[in-house]
Amino acid sequence: RRQRRLQSAWTIRKAKIRVALLRPSPPKAVLVAPQIIKEEPTSLSTRPRYITAFVTVNVLVLAFSLIITQLTPNTTNLDATLIASSGDPTRTPSPTVTVTPSPTFTPTPTFTPTPATVALTPWPTPDPLVSGGSVAFTMRQNGNSDLYVLSLGQERPVRVTNHPAVDRDPAWRPDGRQLAFTSDRGGNWDLYILDLPTGDIERVTTDLEFDGGATWSPDGQWLVYEAYRNNNFDIYIIKADGSEGPIRLTEHPAADFEPVWAPDGRHIAFTSWRSGNKDIFIMSLDEVGDDRAYNLTASTASFEDGAAFTPTGDAIAYYDDSNGFRLVYVQPLSNYRPQGEPVSLGQGQQPAWSPNGDSLAYVHTIGAQNYLLASSIDAWSVAPQTFATTGQLEDPAWSAITLVQEPTGFLKDIANTAETPLFTETISRTQNTNEAPYTLLELNVEAPYPFLSDRVEQSFLVLRQRVVAEAGWDYLGQLDHMYEPITERPGPGQTAQTWHKAGRAFDTNADYVLAFTPQVEIVREDIGNETYWHVYLQAAVQDGSLGEPLRDIPWDFRARFGADPRYYDQGGSVKDAIPSGYYIDFTALAADYGWERTPALNNWRTYFPGIRFWQFENHQALTWEEAMVEIYPVQEILNAFGQQ
Repeated sequence: RRQRRLQSAWTIRKAKIRVALLRPSPPKAVLVAPQIIKEEPTSLSTRPRYITAFVTVNVLVLAFSLIITQLTPNTTNLDATLIASSGDPTRTPSPTVTVTPSPTFTPTPTFTPTPATVALTPWPTPDPLVSGGSVAFTMRQNGNSDLYVLSLGQERPVRVTNHPAVDRDPAWRPDGRQLAFTSDRGGNWDLYILDLPTGDIERVTTDLEFDGGATWSPDGQWLVYEAYRNNNFDIYIIKADGSEGPIRLTEHPAADFEPVWAPDGRHIAFTSWRSGNKDIFIMSLDEVGDDRAYNLTASTASFEDGAAFTPTGDAIAYYDDSNGFRLVYVQPLSNYRPQGEPVSLGQGQQPAWSPNGDSLAYVHTIGAQNYLLASSIDAWSVAPQTFATTGQLEDPAWSAITLVQEPTGFLKDIANTAETPLFTETISRTQNTNEAPYTLLELNVEAPYPFLSDRVEQSFLVLRQRVVAEAGWDYLGQLDHMYEPITERPGPGQTAQTWHKAGRAFDTNADYVLAFTPQVEIVREDIGNETYWHVYLQAAVQDGSLGEPLRDIPWDFRARFGADPRYYDQGGSVKDAIPSGYYIDFTALAADYGWERTPALNNWRTYFPGIRFWQFENHQALTWEEAMVEIYPVQEILNAFGQQ
């Protein structure tokens, strides 16, 4: 073993001697190479940490360098103003750097562009009112409808008619001097023309049956209108001075109404039920005939109405009320045929074009509030409010003329006419301060409990008288429900906190609707996510002196009891056709006196008491609790309903 160690040591010694003898001589000039630090082997898991640290250090160094540069006196500070550079400026070339063992670097001069102030111009927002002019419309106030004209840019409209009868459906003559309108001031519905410079009114039609909804021909010589003859709506034309016509354009058994004249003078657009639902049709006056009327909208599930041509005839606007939200559409046209798809512009109804064709005026309703709005086609979301009212607002029509804000002549006489209140509540307050401030009054009505609060009984009585005068029969003389005792328990799925207990509700007689020959028709109206009902009373006299024809198909509640199970699940169905004859809009009359309809319950399709087309309430802006303490002591309410 010792011999092997000595032999190994001798072998190592010989190798060292051999390396020393074979090593080359060093050069005369020594080049010192940079020392390379050998990196110790690391695992794959630790290597990213070194890389991250390396990057972080470099970022910090760079940031520190930038700070130093900003603090250096020779560096020009740039403000935060937006600078626009015109062209590519010439930079000063960097000097050549000479490398020496101890190199000294000359800094490159900093290039500073000349600041240029730029005015930022926002994208122009289209102004829907830029064309100016005036919008005529119908407004219902104090139980009656009259014509008003609002010159754009002015705060309030000017009333242009003031008659105890209804005036509605204004239509501008192309020169803006006259307004055609519908009125029953002569005892039945006819067409009239108001001359704005003089205030003179001329009657155009004299038929005993309904005439209305006129619009002008482009030359201002003719009127196209809807007329009810032989229990059907059709379209007619007549010379504005009555010298020629009437000339019948349609004879289809379905209702045709709401006509409008195209700018070329040779086409008429109108609404019709001839396809099974409401659609917009166009008829050429060169090819008159029901079989030649063109279905412009041709929809199966929509209900289009209120057509309005642009001043150039290259598009037509209308609205659809089939889905609970009334939406305005514009359909581009080519030779009075659809060109592409219609464009939805948003919520609204009854559109009317501006004189330059760039904007639309329309009506938008939210609850009891009605708004007259105007929007540009290019920016529909920008909708300046031109007018708002709690009364019913309809039939806008836009003209280029402008009325002076301070009325003169006949307009001044109208403005100075004092309004007579529709009714006045006569209230008898109780004298005992320990009792409720108001009492319940018994009415001469056939009902289980014929009582109403003293705060609303006068409004009911005058409404009842108004219905008798307009419909010719006493619809409110017999009621299914009126006052409800405070201790009465609710039916299944119903609340105990009813307005009947507050003496502010009544239910009409449902038998008038459900009879085989109904005297009352109900039209379903979906508004948002709720279902409402519009109530129409058949006039006792059917010669045109009372009421007017229906334009919508009523709902058939009896279908739910038939053999088809689909109708039960749907809560009924629409009737086969619009009933013939003349009807009174009871829903509108009731609203005039503060009595509002109530929406159906969510389960109305399968739960008959949830339909509630019969129920009307008068809240007078009170909460239910506030209404209850008017007729009950607080303790009695607490005893009946508990601490709620």
